[in-house]
Formats: sequence, C-alpha cells, structure tokens
Amino acid sequence: MEQKPRLLTPEEDYRFKLVEAVAFEGTIDYEEEKRKSQSSPSADENCRKIGVFSEDEAVLYGCLLYNKYRCYFDGREMLLGGVGGVATLPQYRRNGVIRTCMKFALRDMYEQGYAFSFLYPFSMQYYRKFGYEASKEINVWTLPMAELPDRDMEGSVVQIFPGDSLEPLLRVYEKFYEGYNFSSVREKYSALIEKEDMLKQRRYVFLYRDAAFKPRGFFIFHKNRGTDGVIMDCEPKFEAPNDFLFLDAKAFAEMLSFIKAAFGSRYDKLVFSTPANISLSFLLGENIEAGCERFHGGMSRVVDVKKALEMCRCKGSGQFYIGIKDAMLPENDGIWSICFSEGQDNQVEKVGADTEEKADILLPINEFSALICGDQSAEDIRWMPNVVVYGKEDELGKIFSHKKCYIPELF
Repeated sequence: MEQKPRLLTPEEDYRFKLVEAVAFEGTIDYEEEKRKSQSSPSADENCRKIGVFSEDEAVLYGCLLYNKYRCYFDGREMLLGGVGGVATLPQYRRNGVIRTCMKFALRDMYEQGYAFSFLYPFSMQYYRKFGYEASKEINVWTLPMAELPDRDMEGSVVQIFPGDSLEPLLRVYEKFYEGYNFSSVREKYSALIEKEDMLKQRRYVFLYRDAAFKPRGFFIFHKNRGTDGVIMDCEPKFEAPNDFLFLDAKAFAEMLSFIKAAFGSRYDKLVFSTPANISLSFLLGENIEAGCERFHGGMSRVVDVKKALEMCRCKGSGQFYIGIKDAMLPENDGIWSICFSEGQDNQVEKVGADTEEKADILLPINEFSALICGDQSAEDIRWMPNVVVYGKEDELGKIFSHKKCYIPELF
C-alpha cells in the first residue's frame, strides 16, 4: 500500500476530524466541518497536523498531531512535542500507517528544533516501537473524608468565580513545579478555565492563602458518584482537567481541614494526584483507610540526542562515550562523546556511527530517554536487559540520576 505522509493544511482540517471521528467512534457534522475548514481556515502555529495519504491523496489513511510546548529540562527551556490525535481508518489498520506518521512527525520535530516528545498511550508496548518509554510517575490518593484532619486554620480559603483573576493559581503552579523536568512554561494558569463557564460544568475552584495572605495552594474539583460513594474528584483528566496543588505541608494540612469542614457532610472521599516523588504518608494521620495508586501516566522520548546531552545537568566532571540505537531518527544513531565539568557547558559531539567497542554504554533510545530525563537512574540499569555497559559502570550516576520529572499538560 503506497503511503504519502505530509503536513495537513488548515483547509484540510475536516479530513483530519473525519478520521478521528471514525477511528474513535465519535460524531461529526462532516459537511459543516468541511464548510468551516474551506471557507474560514484557521492556522494554529502551536499545533502541526500530519496525515498519511494514498498516492493520489484521495484517501487520508491516518493522522496525528503534535502540540508545541515550552518546557524545562535540567533548568533550561526547551521545546517538547506533545503527540495526540493518533488515528487510522479501520480498513487501513495494520499496514504501518502510524509508523509512517510517527516517523514523519519525529523528523519534523527534529528539524523544528525540538528536544523531547511526550504522549499519552493507549498501549505502552505499541509506542515503545517508536522509541517512547514510560514516564510521568503519578500517585493518585484516595482519602476518606472522615479521616481528614481537624485543625484550626491560620490561613483562609476563597472561591474563584468566573471573571476572577487566575493569577494566584499561576503563581502557585510555577512554584509547585519549579525544578521539574518537562514542566511547561505558562503565560496563564489555564486559558480553558478563562474561556469556559466552570459553574455550568459543575467544577469549582478554591484558593488557599496563608496567614500573610500569600497564595499557597488551590484545588479544582467536580462531583463523582460511584460504588465507593460520593467523590470530590480533583484528579486532572482529559474530560475535566482538575487540579490539587500545595506548596508546603501546612498548606496541604489546612486545605484538607477546610475540605472536611466545608464538604465533609456531602462527600465520602477526596481524590487527587501528585507527582510520585511527593510523599504524603506522614501528613495524613490515619493511613489505614487511605489509598495510594502509583502508575506511569505517559511516555517520553528524546527527539534530539545532542540537545539532550548538551542540556543535561551532570554531577562533577568526566567524559563518557554513549552509544545510541534509534531506528526512527538516524541522526541520533551512533556513539556520542560528552565531556562535562562544574560550571562549564557540556561538550557533545558524535564520534562514530557503528563503533560499539568505543562506547562506555550502549542503549536504545527508549532507555536513554528514561535515564536522561531522570525517570530512571544508573541504579536501575541492572533491570534494563537491552542496555549493555562496557565500562565506567561506577560513574554512570554522574550523568544518569533520579530527577523530578512531571508534565502537567494534557493533550
């Protein structure tokens, strides 16, 4: 089957939406979408849509998009491509359409100067074929309302209504995610919240301020009813991007006290999520009934090995030869030399294509991605059967160490 990948134009947006609607069994007013795309096309400079066509372009077999995010990596700003909308018409599945699409997308990201990519998979094994690896480790906490602490509050809580400033939420967001790899640069806390009527969605926003009136936390929730009772759901999800952020233990404890006092009679449980590096066990009091589920929420991938190594914050000084295998982006394939020392920029160059014997470590792009971003560390290499260490095993922690890593965006 001949496949022709290329970027879609704004006038072709209706074709993209048709494939998505069919693939995900959604609804679409095809004629209306076609009319809008062709009569008043609108280009989004932060979103690039890619399609795989038949040779004559009469059929769009499959498609995906990637959004442009400015994110942090080891204290430096970089570009990350957030992949979504991955879809194939049913009759063309299992013909390598998405592989063609992904290869084109990664090539496009590389040429546009991106360093990393991220996606939310339906199957991790499927996307490992394209170089992605498990990332964004999350703790989802479920706390019975009856077990929340009772305490006098020194701070205060106010509700944020439509039209109120979201600036305090942005300040909390920036402070909470400071130092996290993949945390995104935001000009606003949420453009969606500014546009949408949260009250119509039955979603509610509350801001916590300390005794000095400084914003130190907030939560956004909606009500869910299930077999476990009535849930105050603060977990960020695609259908309802809620949130629960706090800047210190006192803010967390006082937010819980407020929630119990204000909502304890109407809800049975509180659900929220945090990056997995945050341990709350010592703050919960009664832990027996509290639940914590840990899982990986997405997958990350290095798009440009040279950029990732140049930005990587290493420990001390040293030099390594790192062998990378990347079937999707040949530019990343080969042996890379990295020299680093305190206070100096990393010196990175590609020194060979097939000289495995020169490498201190040889690894696929998947494992390299997990290690360099900090989801995994040198201590975890022993559990990676596809990684081969030839030398300097005791020093690999200088470049591969655990770091805070979490992307708050949903796409």
